[in-house]
Amino acid sequence: MRIEHLEIFVSAAETQSFTKTAQNMNMSQPAVSLAISSIEKQLGYQLFSRSRRRMLLTPAGRSLYNSIKTGLNDYRTAVTKAKRIALSEGQVTIRIGLSGNLAEQIILPRLVREYRATHENVNIEFYVDDNSTLFDKLFTHELDLVLSTPEAMPKYPIFNTNDVAKLKWCVLVPTDSPLAEKDEMTDEDLNGSDLVFLDLSCSSPLITLMQDKVEQKCKDSRIFFANNVVAQAMMVMAHQGIAIQPYVGKLSNDNFADLKRIPFITELSSNVSFITAQDSDNQNIVDLLSWMKGQDLI
Repeated sequence: MRIEHLEIFVSAAETQSFTKTAQNMNMSQPAVSLAISSIEKQLGYQLFSRSRRRMLLTPAGRSLYNSIKTGLNDYRTAVTKAKRIALSEGQVTIRIGLSGNLAEQIILPRLVREYRATHENVNIEFYVDDNSTLFDKLFTHELDLVLSTPEAMPKYPIFNTNDVAKLKWCVLVPTDSPLAEKDEMTDEDLNGSDLVFLDLSCSSPLITLMQDKVEQKCKDSRIFFANNVVAQAMMVMAHQGIAIQPYVGKLSNDNFADLKRIPFITELSSNVSFITAQDSDNQNIVDLLSWMKGQDLI
């Protein structure tokens, strides 16, 4: 039984339509029907009860679908992993976990570009997830590094911190907002404006602390929530509020046509750090962190 035919069967089971399956898989409807008929012939029983309106799985078809769906997902993952390994022979891969905030978007592309200019055999992969999942994967060595702040690190001593840069804060506002005329902002400037916060599912401990601090100061503001930084920026662009975000380095608005980032004056500060597992003995990680220390980014 061909893997391709099983892929077609799973798609047909989910769409309940040979026509939609053909469209989704960029093939003809007769080819879909032929693949399903081939499976049924090999198995000796029907997988679908056919009607004019839709295709319904038979009990046997439902059982087969439930049994092979996970297996097919595992197969795709295994093939992708094997392909990546085959393509990266002689290459080194470093896996970095991120939460997706503005500071990471500013600092990482330049650092990776400069590092790979002298380390061409190093490939760096980024993974975005919530803090809890990132540190779980760092502990099990599914990730090599997590870029975060010390406040986000679990309280048990199994991780090391390696400071990369000073973290600062800015306010994200639409370019046509009256606030865009300001050179810097404080809590008093925020009070009365609608605010877009990150919800707890994607907010780091430091960002949560900052949002709590601002909420206490801005009694006249309405607060809305976004479940990631992309949604947060889009809500600001849609004039649903303004947002507070961390950043590092020099504040630039070159890549933000409809948004302006304004320095936010606050006593709350921290470092952006590469965090590693204490039992990591990967020399490639040691080399990268050693190179980072020579960049004078803090």
